[in-house]
Amino acid sequence: MSSVRFERANGVGIITLERSEKLNAMTREMYDEISTCLRSIDEDDNIQVGIVTGAGGKAFSAGADLIGVHSSTGRAARHWSAWRPERFDSGLEVQKPLIAAVEGYCLAGGLELALFCDIRVAGVGSQFGTPEVRWNLLHGYGAQILPELIGTSNALYLLLTGSFIGVEDAYRMGLVQEVVPTGGAFGRAEKLAAQIAKNGPIAVRMTKELVMRGRNLSLADGLRLYRSFSDVIETSSDLEEGTRAFAERRDPNFTGT
Repeated sequence: MSSVRFERANGVGIITLERSEKLNAMTREMYDEISTCLRSIDEDDNIQVGIVTGAGGKAFSAGADLIGVHSSTGRAARHWSAWRPERFDSGLEVQKPLIAAVEGYCLAGGLELALFCDIRVAGVGSQFGTPEVRWNLLHGYGAQILPELIGTSNALYLLLTGSFIGVEDAYRMGLVQEVVPTGGAFGRAEKLAAQIAKNGPIAVRMTKELVMRGRNLSLADGLRLYRSFSDVIETSSDLEEGTRAFAERRDPNFTGT
């Protein structure tokens, strides 16, 4: 039985980690299943936004299942292959916006999964951390993302000490965008997803692409990229619909074309 559930509803793809008896700790198979679901969100034209969450209320995910993922037995069973960005923790890219709905522990690989998302909503009582160094492991993907997201010193504080922080500190650092009452993270994520899904799908995807690519570009090159995207937007049917809806004071009916 799969420990990852994937659902589609109202233009939203929902990925739920369902191993609550293990605080949603991820097996090697779950890493692959989650990444497959993320690719489905990316490729399905009927999905505008993705939500990632954990079942049970006690944890978004406590990280990788150390025995199954990092044991010597697990390493011996692996076969070498050239690196490709096929998993969320190895550079997989998704063009659709992703929202993490966090309740409880969000640690190690679980934090990396939340960092893979664009927006993080967390319930009161949630805790975040990168405890890998305690077990002589590396926080790989997250170590690349955290410094830009929360600042170098805040990132090193988490990465080097292995300490957990509460949701208030996570919000102060910018790790979390919204704090909601305990149990309310998924409901708030659904509302945010619905709000995003109402917007022009081409503009939403292009906006995410501009942000992600612009991080590594000069301002001039970033504006060149914007110009090339804008040329596409200006000839779209959705722009015509959007301007007409604005003039008629109604909600637009976008088609993604």
